Amino acid sequence: MLEFFIFASVTAITPGPNNSMLMASGIKFGRRPSIPHFLGIWLGFTFLFFVGGYILSFVPSKVFTYLQYIGYGVIVYIAYKIATTKTSTDKSKIEKPFTFIQACLFQWVNPKGVVMAISGLTAFNITHLQGTLIYFSVLPFCVGIWLLLGEKLQNWLRKNSTLERTVYIFLGLSMIASLLLA
Repeated sequence: MLEFFIFASVTAITPGPNNSMLMASGIKFGRRPSIPHFLGIWLGFTFLFFVGGYILSFVPSKVFTYLQYIGYGVIVYIAYKIATTKTSTDKSKIEKPFTFIQACLFQWVNPKGVVMAISGLTAFNITHLQGTLIYFSVLPFCVGIWLLLGEKLQNWLRKNSTLERTVYIFLGLSMIASLLLA
């Protein structure tokens, strides 16, 4: 069980679409408005692992391939939206953080999340419930770090819109780079 705990911790804390989006949300909106997004990732991925991993193991490979392409498209679109996010000094467009439901639903098209669930369910000799409980316990810490980092960077980046723009572009590119690892 220790080896799965290590696997879950490493996969949850490393950069990927969820962490990049949550950090960008922390920068743009702060911690409090981003809490529903955080909770959606935490509970949405836990639900994906619990139910989705089992269901996806029975999906025909051709259908799974189509689902992957849909997921890739969603990731590229969201990466573009993050990279082109208005800086704090540009008030021309009102933007909102992800809602709880949006973050939950995103888990089902997030290639890194799906790969984490399927590989975690198949590679380790633990029960389905044990794996779910481990992810349930490590996700708040691992994902929360990204939200808090975004919040800490918020005041600093608001003083320099060029640097803020650069961070958003970097986060968007890191989401696309995570597709190469999926």
